[in-house]
Amino acid sequence: MADNDNFHEFLNQQEVLISSEAFNQITFGIGGRPISDRLVPGDIPDDAGKNRLLTTQLLFAIPLGTFFILIFCYLRTRWNTMFAPRSRLQKLAPDPLPTTFFGWIIPLYNMPESLILEKVGLDAAVLLAFFKMSYKLFTFCAIAGFAIVGPIKLAEYFHFLPDKNGNSGGKNSFNDPSPLPIDEKPETPGELASFAILTWVYSLATFYFTFYNYREFSDIRHRYYLKWKDTIAARTVMVSVIPKNLQSDKALAEFYESLELGTVESAVVYRHVRKLSHIIEKRTKYLQKLEEAYVDYLDNPCKDPHYDPVETLNEFEKADDATTANANAAKVLEKVSAKRPKTHTSLFKKVDKIEYYTKKFFEYDKLVEAGRRGAHSSAPIGFVTFENIASAQLAAQVLIHPEPFECYTELAPEPRDIYWYNMTIQRRELFIRNLIVNILIVLLVFFWSGPISVFASLLSLPALKKIFPWLEHLAETNEFVKGLIQGTLPTLAVSIFNIVLPKIMIGLTILQGFNARSIIELSTFAKYYFFLLVNVLLIFSIAGAVATAYETIKDPTGVPRKLATTLPQVSSFFVNFVVLQGIGIFPIHLLQLKEVAYTWTMRIFFSKTPRDYAKASAPPFMNYGEELPPMILIFVIILVYSSLRPIITFFGAIYFILGYMCYKYLLLYVYFHPYETAGLAWPKIFRRIIIGLYIYQLMMIGYLSLREYYYLAASVFPLLICTFVFFYYVNDAYERAAAFIPLKNLREELNKVQTNTADVTITTKTPETPINSESANESINTANPPPPMNENDTEEGHSQRDVLEDDLYHADPDLYTDYSQPPMSLYNGILNTGMRNYGPPALVGILPWLWLPVKRVPSDEAEAGIFHRLLGMNKIGSKPMAVRSGSLTYIETEEERNQRDLNNQRIADAKIKLATKRAARDPNNPNKIYYHHPERRRSTLVSPISPASGGFFLTTRSSSPERNENISREIPTTSREIPIPSTSTANTTSIEIPESANLQERPKRNMTDLIGKFAGKNFG
Repeated sequence: MADNDNFHEFLNQQEVLISSEAFNQITFGIGGRPISDRLVPGDIPDDAGKNRLLTTQLLFAIPLGTFFILIFCYLRTRWNTMFAPRSRLQKLAPDPLPTTFFGWIIPLYNMPESLILEKVGLDAAVLLAFFKMSYKLFTFCAIAGFAIVGPIKLAEYFHFLPDKNGNSGGKNSFNDPSPLPIDEKPETPGELASFAILTWVYSLATFYFTFYNYREFSDIRHRYYLKWKDTIAARTVMVSVIPKNLQSDKALAEFYESLELGTVESAVVYRHVRKLSHIIEKRTKYLQKLEEAYVDYLDNPCKDPHYDPVETLNEFEKADDATTANANAAKVLEKVSAKRPKTHTSLFKKVDKIEYYTKKFFEYDKLVEAGRRGAHSSAPIGFVTFENIASAQLAAQVLIHPEPFECYTELAPEPRDIYWYNMTIQRRELFIRNLIVNILIVLLVFFWSGPISVFASLLSLPALKKIFPWLEHLAETNEFVKGLIQGTLPTLAVSIFNIVLPKIMIGLTILQGFNARSIIELSTFAKYYFFLLVNVLLIFSIAGAVATAYETIKDPTGVPRKLATTLPQVSSFFVNFVVLQGIGIFPIHLLQLKEVAYTWTMRIFFSKTPRDYAKASAPPFMNYGEELPPMILIFVIILVYSSLRPIITFFGAIYFILGYMCYKYLLLYVYFHPYETAGLAWPKIFRRIIIGLYIYQLMMIGYLSLREYYYLAASVFPLLICTFVFFYYVNDAYERAAAFIPLKNLREELNKVQTNTADVTITTKTPETPINSESANESINTANPPPPMNENDTEEGHSQRDVLEDDLYHADPDLYTDYSQPPMSLYNGILNTGMRNYGPPALVGILPWLWLPVKRVPSDEAEAGIFHRLLGMNKIGSKPMAVRSGSLTYIETEEERNQRDLNNQRIADAKIKLATKRAARDPNNPNKIYYHHPERRRSTLVSPISPASGGFFLTTRSSSPERNENISREIPTTSREIPIPSTSTANTTSIEIPESANLQERPKRNMTDLIGKFAGKNFG
């Protein structure tokens, strides 16, 4: 105890100026190691124990957060391209917010979570439900803490309770209730009793709130799955370790149908396509070089009035070889006054740049076409799609094959969720990869504290005085500056230094060999959270990674005492940490500084072609593996220190309410997520909350034992057993129930009247125009392009969610790009839009085509402000779709521009659909998707698009006997009749969430259920 007391005294010294001999006399209290071996000046335990820093942190965080909130409110309505890209979704656009300065806050808060489910998905709803549950929990804890601690403090103040020495209380006992390691003030028996009471109250409250959230999540997940029961992802299973005799599409389909689980719609065995993927990458490389050559020739945007990008592209694509393509394009561009660019193919040979790259592009394009029709060896992994969701659910829960590991069947991720590059990794190689990566993660976790300590030491006051001598006098005369250096700078150092860490975790997880992006995200989440928990909460507190691990293994029974000795010393640091992260950092998230800086840098310095500008301006992607761990760490930190420093629960409630508002806006209006896991993150969040509870309870047991109040420590011990029982019960009750849909629910849903997606065919408006013309079926009317297809016009589409958000997003064309093609972010060389089935993207994905420079309209540049002009963005592009569509007119010059831009985007959509249909119907393509019963296909069949003088009828008719009615409608496609996209959700599938908080619709009859109404209702 003497050594510990000396250490506490050492921590509370104003300046640490101590000799080496004295240093070695003060031990850490765990294993007797000198602090000098593990504690550097400026490290977190050195500076975080200073209790005076909370006011300084508030004075720093509140102005910082307020400043960034005001900037966001100003820019939100002026730069919709950056701060609300999802408002331009054609079918899933959120409701527009008021344009007043602060008018968006209340409507955003009042938007129900059912809107998140409908517009974004269950993954986003789970994140917001976690925020909502957390701020409810910590609001309750803050109130309970005041209600419990307040009377005890009053009783001590008015001499009703004795102090630690048996004397009557007085004024001194009403001071800061900080524990002994912080300010050397011994706690009174009343204070220590309050610690035990609060530990029980907070733990039981955590049980209650998490239980209701899990129960609600389980029910919502069932409803969510049933709403999308007809999507290809809901009806598909992934099969790994396929035996040799089943490694063909037909054999795999026949095997699963022979099991009598249900009718198989299609089956795909993955192929080894590494060589073909390399050829596709080369094709993409030369396509981009060709686009750069056209920019060198025409400039981007092109100002020449004779330039016609649509006609040029049509003539280019008519050709079957490079020579003809060059001649056709040159003929259209002959009136353009510009000099054709040259390039060096060798040291002394200079050729026409456009002709050279056109030749290279056609060369690799033909190689890709030949490779797609060639034979490829099968891999032992594939996908089976059933006609019914119940069949897929059953197949994923039963043992399929008698041989160990063979035909391991699980629910398949969405097609765009699959990380195709890892699909061919063998099981033995996966084991080796897992072992290597896990070893690297352990080494990373326990040796990362070295560079962190060095980095933190550079920001300590003694270190800064060596570099800036004038800082010493300023710090001595100004307590605010001194507090800023000792409290705020180390906090910022920890936050900034950890930015690079998630990228390392993601890289290691990909190396591990997972074949789904969602699994990579969740595995990154687990690794990153483990790192943060150990390094930020534990090792920073104990100040010695390797020594801590060694001492824990040597004496595991001393874990509570170690936690009790070390964690309270840094409670002030973590209070400051929560304040800064909540009040100061969350408003910065709204501004998306990282994303905006990236877009500006790429557009100004590194973009040249329309494809480059479109890629640079792509909406930001939210990686849950990076975003979730810091939030859950904050939750655990608040929980761990809630009894010793009840004030942290108040700041915790503020943190989560601000986080709720911040991420609700970002998820609804900014972030895109190209795949959906249906909320698989919540079970992992729940487990980590339980781990946080164990740390909290162990620390309190050790802390009370350290104060020699063993009966209070014994009163807390049963909580460990309660936590184990609670976790076992909830996990057993809901983990499997949340992973799969109960057959009873499936049967009830399937017994309802079927409303399957109809088949779609195109017929002409003019009877004289035949539709069975083969040549007509193989062309696209680019002068009068078709309207956008309805949400069901997908190759495998049974609902709108089959066409993911990349299909629906159409940004308004700006000065440098018209956004006519989707990005290639999921598979190099393949457009994201093409990944609508489980065929290998290299074999069935949609390839990009030539993207010519855009044509500049003078009114575009005239309308742009200085920043819009700098980035090439026009003013109209900064308005939401709903606001924009009502203001467009077709009587001025702007009408032609808007009409042309919409046509270009719809031409691209039509090309993608046509390419999909061609690949699916080509009888000579051995690698097309195998349909086991083609006559029973439930997916939509859209005929190729043909030109017609009078427009088109889009007739939707039923192909399912269960369909009770036929639907037909006419959609004109003449240039002036193309409808402007609407944000109406009349035709979208919505998820109805009952107003009642109890989703199982049981009556509220007692106080427990009334409290549950407050604890639940996080998803609705």
